[in-house]
Amino acid sequence: MVFTMNDFVAYPSRGRIVAMMLGCAVFVGLGAWFAGLVDALPAPDRYSAAWTATVGWACMVLFGLFWALWVLSLFDSRERVRIGPNGVRTAQWSNDTIPWSEIAQVSVWSSYGQDMIILHLRDRSRYPPRGLASLIAGMNRGLSGGDVWISLTATNRSFEEAMEAIRVFRPASDSA
Repeated sequence: MVFTMNDFVAYPSRGRIVAMMLGCAVFVGLGAWFAGLVDALPAPDRYSAAWTATVGWACMVLFGLFWALWVLSLFDSRERVRIGPNGVRTAQWSNDTIPWSEIAQVSVWSSYGQDMIILHLRDRSRYPPRGLASLIAGMNRGLSGGDVWISLTATNRSFEEAMEAIRVFRPASDSA
């Protein structure tokens, strides 16, 4: 895909969000089974019944929370990511566009077949995360070495399109 003067913009994809909700619901159901709420507690061979029940409850709470977050995002039609000549804005991180001059490096982090764009900022204190991103920013930095994670998981655009937009819009002197 070749970009001209138009910014790359990714919006939520309702179909992908529903798929994520279904995946979360499966894990909540498995958690309920492990916790012994749906059927007889599975007879664990390797782990105690208490440990299996604890894992079940943890799955229900964690994936139930994720499910609720996906439900909220189902009704949010605002843009998630914008990449253009002015820089990068990701709604998951902040309301501000991070100018290319503040992005020292762009890298990719992959986990379980999921690719994410990682922005390494020159001064991370100038663009602090908000909301949930502020709670997990340290963990993300520890895993990837970068500051801003951009996931296109539940959007209408692909990782490859976003990387092409970065190649097109990022000034050549800033490319690493």
